[in-house]
Amino acid sequence: MPAAEPNKAIRLIVPLAVALLGLLVIMGVFTGSKTSAPPAGEETVQTETPDALLPDASPEDSVAAIPEQTDPPADQPATTSQPAVDDAAGDAVPAEADALPPAQDLGALRARVQPVAPAIAPLGSANPGGDYSLLLEFTQEGAGVGAITLADYAQTLGSSERYAIQRRTTLRAGTQEFTVAALAARAVRIGGVAVDLFGSPDAPVWRETAPGAFEAFVETEAGEPVLRLTRRFTIEPDTYDIRIAQRVENLTGAPVEYQWIQYGPVDLPEGESTYLRDPRRVWFGHLLPSEQDATRQFVKRTDIRSRQKIIDKPLDTAGLLWPPPTAEPGAEELVYASLSNRYFAFAVHPAINPDASGPIDKRMTSATRVYRTLLEGIPEGQVGRVQHVVLELHAPARTLAAGASDDLSLAAYAGPLSRRILASQSLYERLGLDALIVYNIGGPCAFCTFQPLARGLLWFLGVFHDYIVFDWALAIMVLVVFVRGALHPITKKSQIRMQRFSKQMQGLAPKQKKLQEKYKDDPKRLQQEMARLMKEEGIDFTGALGCLPMFLQTPVWIALYAMLYYAFDLRHEPAYFGLFQQISGGSWGFLADLSAPDRFIDFGKTIVTLPMLGAISSLNILPLLLGIVFYLQQKYLTPPTSATLTPEQETQQKIVKLMMVVMFPLFMYQAPSGLSIYFITNSTLGILESRYIRAHIAKLPEPEPKKRKPRPEGGGGGAQRPRKRVLNESSSGFKDRKKKR
Repeated sequence: MPAAEPNKAIRLIVPLAVALLGLLVIMGVFTGSKTSAPPAGEETVQTETPDALLPDASPEDSVAAIPEQTDPPADQPATTSQPAVDDAAGDAVPAEADALPPAQDLGALRARVQPVAPAIAPLGSANPGGDYSLLLEFTQEGAGVGAITLADYAQTLGSSERYAIQRRTTLRAGTQEFTVAALAARAVRIGGVAVDLFGSPDAPVWRETAPGAFEAFVETEAGEPVLRLTRRFTIEPDTYDIRIAQRVENLTGAPVEYQWIQYGPVDLPEGESTYLRDPRRVWFGHLLPSEQDATRQFVKRTDIRSRQKIIDKPLDTAGLLWPPPTAEPGAEELVYASLSNRYFAFAVHPAINPDASGPIDKRMTSATRVYRTLLEGIPEGQVGRVQHVVLELHAPARTLAAGASDDLSLAAYAGPLSRRILASQSLYERLGLDALIVYNIGGPCAFCTFQPLARGLLWFLGVFHDYIVFDWALAIMVLVVFVRGALHPITKKSQIRMQRFSKQMQGLAPKQKKLQEKYKDDPKRLQQEMARLMKEEGIDFTGALGCLPMFLQTPVWIALYAMLYYAFDLRHEPAYFGLFQQISGGSWGFLADLSAPDRFIDFGKTIVTLPMLGAISSLNILPLLLGIVFYLQQKYLTPPTSATLTPEQETQQKIVKLMMVVMFPLFMYQAPSGLSIYFITNSTLGILESRYIRAHIAKLPEPEPKKRKPRPEGGGGGAQRPRKRVLNESSSGFKDRKKKR
């Protein structure tokens, strides 16, 4: 292809490529994150458990998976409101269980119905500044968690309500109701027969024996006890760890084969920000095979899996999430399973003595398989239907000798994704829970969000805040100054090369035009002459690669962008020492929370809900200011060219400006104000930096052109060397003299 007027192409292609790259990042961030709403009027409920899965179920089949709640006979327990557990499913039974008496020898089994408790005593406290970091409330259904409320964190900015990281939820589908409760006992499978342990509000199977302690019995139809089950929750002051001591005791005179099934973490709230995709994720930590880690102390975190991804496509058709089918032998031993959102995490892990020294057994023996249970319905008192993801934990099948008991204890971390908190206790670090803190926005740019780089940037941000400026907004601005300063040599060199190359190509345009007219019918010769001309003029095409160093800076900016979005330190932190709140007496919410939009004017209610932007409830001025800065940047960095542009080229330039000046600020409208401050500061510094570099370029002497070599007569043999020309001339003269003779 002829290289005519390459300066035009470069001026168009480079900004277009940059704009398209930015648009790709933005679209990748926004795509595929939200769950589409079901058709209006559809009152079905979708329930999936590993033991009662209907692969091709119709809506009617899904509803049927939840038995209707009816009044039980006097001698029978009530039908549970939870999805039924299929007796045929479950983990493999150990070979030694074959010698046990079959389950039917015990007859039909059931959980003993207990009296309904008027109230169950909680543990801890939700008072800010108190001795406890959390308040743990219970529900009689499955002796599970009614709510976990964090004392030191507000639900929303300025609210007295504390943040609830877990909460009991009642869902309804038509006339049916069922409950979602974290850490609740689900069932015990005895001899292949599943006995429900969840119960119902009218016929509970657990009774409170002490604050945080519960007891249940599995019995025959005649009322003879088979198993005694106990659960005891404990919490310590100033920690976010919950310990659950669980025991199963065989009350018969013969061995019993059983398997314990319970719920683990339940969906955390999506979060306050509607920006970006749903930030909720699913995590697993596991040990490496002994061949790779003989000490069995290193905990490896699995790859990130978004919540929506496990809803749309679980690893197994039965909803099995762990172990994955690709797990190496010996690497499937589970250490923790966790659900998280943008700022908080709820992770179950083995109950290990925090004061233990030396190597410890990190395996979570009370849960070796984890399934996804998906429940969908309308929460009590609401209108819209929601989905709840619950992790279901399965212990391996075991044989319990007569009169013996088994320990099924575990623990859970329910707290913020704060590097300071997770680093404050050695237990969290030894279990690898600090790996739950990830600064990665996902999508197509996930691969270039280098975590060491993001963590290093956060460390610098913390240093600026803690020791220099003492304000997070100022720390962001100072950090951007330092990052741009560190990258300035690369930026300067690349812009100088681009400017020189552009000027050289502009000066070469008339000669290129002449060559195009002369060799318009000989493309191959035209290409040769173009290459010769570039070489004679001392122009190298590598000068056009001056933009490459700028693209190499992209991971730095993406890492900084992701770090600012996920940094827990910015949650509910005001900008500029809360200046706007001080001058307004606290009535103006402008820049009161760097993790939320700036809220220049807060409407107090949702005005409109837009695709990708979510609910608009405030006028945010920083994105508008960002659009102005982008306009000035485009106007300054891409001055009008003296060359005449074709209509297509003019359209391309307009599209580039529209994407950068209008679309990007629009996508940033609901962005956290900390990100907006980052972009405004970065773009403003970019304008000043470019102005300085252009002034520097203007003072530089023009590069000396390469000495032009003599060209052959007649325009032919332009690519030949002078020596060959002399030889040819000598040879021609010799032939002429020979003819004269």
